[in-house]
Amino acid sequence: MTRNEMTNERVQSDVRINSAERGEIGRSQIESLFKTHYTQMYHLALTLLFDEAESKDVVSDVFASLLSGKVVMRADNAKAFLLASVRHRCMNVLQHKQVQERFARLLTEDTDTLVSDNTVEEQMQMEELMCYVRENFSSLEQQIFRLRYLREMTCQEVAEALNVSRQTVHTHLKQSVEKIRKYFNSNSKAI
Repeated sequence: MTRNEMTNERVQSDVRINSAERGEIGRSQIESLFKTHYTQMYHLALTLLFDEAESKDVVSDVFASLLSGKVVMRADNAKAFLLASVRHRCMNVLQHKQVQERFARLLTEDTDTLVSDNTVEEQMQMEELMCYVRENFSSLEQQIFRLRYLREMTCQEVAEALNVSRQTVHTHLKQSVEKIRKYFNSNSKAI
């Protein structure tokens, strides 16, 4: 063994010892937690989201963040931490859905109704939003957005209709909402 290899091994050993001293967990422990708590975490997510696929995604995201090292968890409070993480991610998903639904309602309202029910300023904001979508969304983003919000299809149905993955649909919807949000925030316009 070379001197560099021995130094690297000593550093890695020190990292493992320091992690153990702080009560952090390793990959094998995360796998064990996955096997032990997945069902309970999934049922919590399903109770909050009412969507099987999204519930599975939320639980998977919690474990992915643990495995990536982005989140550090102590072994002594693992169950509480995992359930709280699922609950927080579900709340984020629900909040994101509310924003998407709000934009969808704005996009799908009939222009004639806007004239009679809303002020001139609100109508101008709606027209600006519609124009922004047409000019700044790719063809695929526009198709996904229309199918999801105008035809009220699920993400899975949109994916099947366009022959793309469900993740692609979700990613494009998220990017679309972010584009709209950034545009209107940068222009100090409220929607």
